[in-house]
Amino acid sequence: MKRLLPFLFVSFLSSMVFAQGDLSQAMSLIQDGRCSDAIAPLVKVYKSSFRNSNGEKAAVMLTECYLREHKRDEADKVSSRFLEYYVSTPYRERMELAHAIVLIERGAVYEGVEDMLRILAYSKNPAARARTKEVAVQTIAASLMTADQLQALLEKYPVDKDLVGWMQLQIGRECQNAGRYKAARYWYKKVLSSEASEKLLRTAEKGMESLEDYGAGMPTVLVLAPLSGDFAEFGAAAVQGVILAFEQAGLKGKVNIRTADTRADASVALLRTQQAINQDSIIAVVGPIMSGPAATVGAWMGSNFQHIPMITPTATDDGIARMGPNIFQVNITMENLANKIADFAIKCLNIREFAVLSPLGDYGSSMSQSFTTAVERRGGTVVAFRNYEEGRPDYKTEFDLIRDVRFKQENRRRNIARGAENLDAVNAKDRRFYMQDSTFRIPGIFVAATNPSDAGLMAGQIAFNKLSGTLLGTSGWYGRELLVQGKRLVDSSYFSVPGLDMGKSETYAKFAKAFQDRWGSEPGEDKVSGLSYDAANIVFSTLARSPNSMTNAINNTGSFQGVYGEIKFRRGVNVNSKIVTVQKGKFETLNGCPEPAAPEKKSKK
Repeated sequence: MKRLLPFLFVSFLSSMVFAQGDLSQAMSLIQDGRCSDAIAPLVKVYKSSFRNSNGEKAAVMLTECYLREHKRDEADKVSSRFLEYYVSTPYRERMELAHAIVLIERGAVYEGVEDMLRILAYSKNPAARARTKEVAVQTIAASLMTADQLQALLEKYPVDKDLVGWMQLQIGRECQNAGRYKAARYWYKKVLSSEASEKLLRTAEKGMESLEDYGAGMPTVLVLAPLSGDFAEFGAAAVQGVILAFEQAGLKGKVNIRTADTRADASVALLRTQQAINQDSIIAVVGPIMSGPAATVGAWMGSNFQHIPMITPTATDDGIARMGPNIFQVNITMENLANKIADFAIKCLNIREFAVLSPLGDYGSSMSQSFTTAVERRGGTVVAFRNYEEGRPDYKTEFDLIRDVRFKQENRRRNIARGAENLDAVNAKDRRFYMQDSTFRIPGIFVAATNPSDAGLMAGQIAFNKLSGTLLGTSGWYGRELLVQGKRLVDSSYFSVPGLDMGKSETYAKFAKAFQDRWGSEPGEDKVSGLSYDAANIVFSTLARSPNSMTNAINNTGSFQGVYGEIKFRRGVNVNSKIVTVQKGKFETLNGCPEPAAPEKKSKK
């Protein structure tokens, strides 16, 4: 070991000396403009001394030489390895810039410029900042990004007033090239009102002058959807539906589609809407697709821009369409579904008393409340109510409480019939008998199940726990799992659903094929793409009639043909819901009240 250590030390010093010699040689070659010849000695130092200062320097120079020689793959490999290994190094900004240039040359322009702006946000090195700023300006001015991409970068990294001016100017140019003259003026004015350089100000002035003979420019449809975050998948489906409708309408060059990322956040959705209306000639809004953002945007637009229709494809919360005459909901609301089944139960089935079973959660709470309100407005009564947690194997406690409530009601009625003074008087023996062995009947049992499987399981629990009555529900019941889980117990149940053809109509088949051809996948079962396609088609078909008012034209149209059935707006809400029943293990759609059952024939003796 004593002899080995001096040998290793001498070996280490020798490698340092050789590395220093190769590095000096490479630096001389680079200064002479011979970057290609410098690559070989730099590679030797990079491979032999990566973990020391010579290796750091060699890695940076090697990456830059690779870029000059257009060897992007090699530059990417070295820069990625360096940035992953060296978290803190005086050469980090220089290498990050080189890596950003690699991204840009590979076509990832947005990501590359974003990396440069991030360097400017944190770097205190004047030389690194100056070089990064120079490359960023050149890239921005090269018209390699869309106006939306530039605006997104501007919002994320307003790091340098000159770069802000360049981005604003370039957004104005991109908007002008796209025929969005109102937006172009907006951005040129931004530059002119800033402390930009003389060159930028002159360029912006020329841009304004070139627009003197133009009006607002191309009409624009704003699409509001979450394109990032947890709900990005739904947002992408919505945009795909709108673009398909746009392409089929043949409006390219006549109407502009502007998409905006709401991030499923109400405040962001409102900000994006305000920006778009200030910048573009917005004639309609498709979205937002989530109920919270739709309510916020609907309230603002319903108060300030009633000539611009806002059509939310998928929001189901009640009251959004009441925000203004220009606010429309394509999807069926929970209130509409609750009203439909309550109306049917009272008018067609002559039910006046109901039990309500509500699963814990927002859907169960909202649907149960809407159903209770609908029943009471029609003269009915909810005589028992219980919450339950979906997915449990046993609900004896919940049903015992409902049975107890029903026993007390029936006991009071018996006492009334007997003329008893104390209407709550209970015979203990009778109570024990009824609670143990009797099946309690409640004429209507409404289960606000969120899915068909749970609805089928609850039908079994109702029968097992000795309750009887007509089973009622809403759209959560509709699905094959109801028939599988509920079997014969769900026969003669009734539930309200949106007026959907569930993919069996010719209209849906055409849409599904067109969607598959355009996007390479089938439309999702969540119906986001189809409902967004419908919302866009309402805008485009109305626009084709050249109405004086888009809002009035939509309100005055009797119905629109949708992918999943007719869309009929009443005060902005699609009211096309239907009643479905189960008969002998099959779904049947009812039009009106069911036919009364024929009386059974008496057998001859």
